[in-house]
Amino acid sequence: MDWFLSLFTNVNSSAHIIFIYAIVIAVGFQVGKIKIGSIALGSTFVLFIGIILGHIYHCFGLETTDGYACPAATLNFIQDFGLILFVYCIGLQVGPGFFSSFKKGGVRLNMMAAGLILLNVAVMFVLY
Repeated sequence: MDWFLSLFTNVNSSAHIIFIYAIVIAVGFQVGKIKIGSIALGSTFVLFIGIILGHIYHCFGLETTDGYACPAATLNFIQDFGLILFVYCIGLQVGPGFFSSFKKGGVRLNMMAAGLILLNVAVMFVLY
């Protein structure tokens, strides 16, 4: 039973961090299913729940002696893995319609965006 209690209390253990990470993902996906009007943020809420939980850890002093809420190696892993999951989930949502958007004026919009970037570079060189 001690190992189960340490999931909630020992902030230095990797098991605690993985457990909290699983809670953030589960709660984020459930909150993301809530629709306000006709809009649901979906997997984006996982990011927001992670930010909120990080703030709670900071406010209640649930940090280790080096100032982080978990060991540095675990923190780096969670940051990278969280970013990978976020980009992957966005890709799953946007991916199916990506190539079909080119048929509906996507090439024109991409060329306009590239033109704006080149215009910004030209203005920078003129002002420099």
